Amino acid sequence: MNIPAITPFGEPSDSISMLVEKFLQEFNTLESSFSEKNFLLYDEKSQSYYMPCRLISKEVVDKVDFNATIDGSEEDELYKLNRDITENESAYSTMVSDAILGRPFEDIVVEYDKSYSPMMPLKIYGGQHRVRAIQSAFNMKPDTYHGFRVYFGLNKEQKVEIATINNTSIAVSNDLLDRMKEQLLGSELRDFCQKVGLLEEGQDFADKKDFFIPTVRVARTFVVNYWKGREANRGDFHTPYVCKSGGVDDEYLTVRAKIVWDEKNFLLAGEKFRTLHKTQYDKVMARKQDRYAQFASKAISLSVVASWSFAAGMYFKDIDYQNSLFLLTNSLGTSEDPLNAKALSEARLKGIDPDTYRGLGTRTNSDELGRMLEVFIVLVEKATDKKISKNLANAAIQSYEAKKATHVAAKSLQKL
Repeated sequence: MNIPAITPFGEPSDSISMLVEKFLQEFNTLESSFSEKNFLLYDEKSQSYYMPCRLISKEVVDKVDFNATIDGSEEDELYKLNRDITENESAYSTMVSDAILGRPFEDIVVEYDKSYSPMMPLKIYGGQHRVRAIQSAFNMKPDTYHGFRVYFGLNKEQKVEIATINNTSIAVSNDLLDRMKEQLLGSELRDFCQKVGLLEEGQDFADKKDFFIPTVRVARTFVVNYWKGREANRGDFHTPYVCKSGGVDDEYLTVRAKIVWDEKNFLLAGEKFRTLHKTQYDKVMARKQDRYAQFASKAISLSVVASWSFAAGMYFKDIDYQNSLFLLTNSLGTSEDPLNAKALSEARLKGIDPDTYRGLGTRTNSDELGRMLEVFIVLVEKATDKKISKNLANAAIQSYEAKKATHVAAKSLQKL
């Protein structure tokens, strides 16, 4: 079968040519139906081959796979490159209405791949909402042709790059981009979160902010700060770190290379943090007053997860102190949440914090991270009653500001 290939780099490999031939045997493109040529084009950026073509609805509705994955293994099938379908959004509803009226959709990006889920060989990398709309309108409009870009023989890096650029074009969340990039690095972060219970078995990270399921950014922030905390001197001035989102985080990559994923205390810290998060969520959602989602998800707010995990790592060699941190979920009253989110929201330094300050654990600047870390330090090292209260939170703010002033003064004196 003669398929013209438009590329300055010569003809495609035999394996690519074979995939193209199998695709054209399985699907009748509009171009083939009218004796036009099917062109195989070359994407120089990703160094991959693709065919622009038009496919009829009735041929594709049962052969599209929304669970495209990075390596195609059956056991990894749940860990999708795509974001979740949001069928309640008005834009999606409009797509369905348009499809019912016979509107053709363009530039749906797929890979022809039968190495897993062979009954659904068109793995979707871009345009999943359009494809779902086509499926919804199928009974009324089975003969509409839609524009596809069909890729062949992609490797892991190409899959992620193509999925990323096609999801970026529809303003996808940074959290989904993080999830795709993390899959390229490997499954260690996801495996760790499943092992300690932050994710259920077979569950992937949230692809946008979620009040219970952590995002990749939350998980990265946890592991980075735990391992940075292990290297920190307890008496020094410290600022936890919040990982960047939507791009490469060099600090995470540096720390990730040193992580011992099955280290006993690291796993224990993960399990205790999961207990903190679940207890916080359950306690807040079970009560009638102050039942706010932001209170329920307080443990996985970035400043809290960064500070708690840094403390967990810093107290690695001080087991009694570490246990005090881990036992924050014990001995709680019926309506008490372990982090006392309301008390944190009301804490502030009079004369310093502006009226717009929303309390501890709501922002991610260096002062907020330092203050939140000081809450756990004061709780562990100073407090007689091992519970967070408004008085403890205010004391922690004052303690942090005093330490910061001493630290800044010491740095200034070093310059003399």
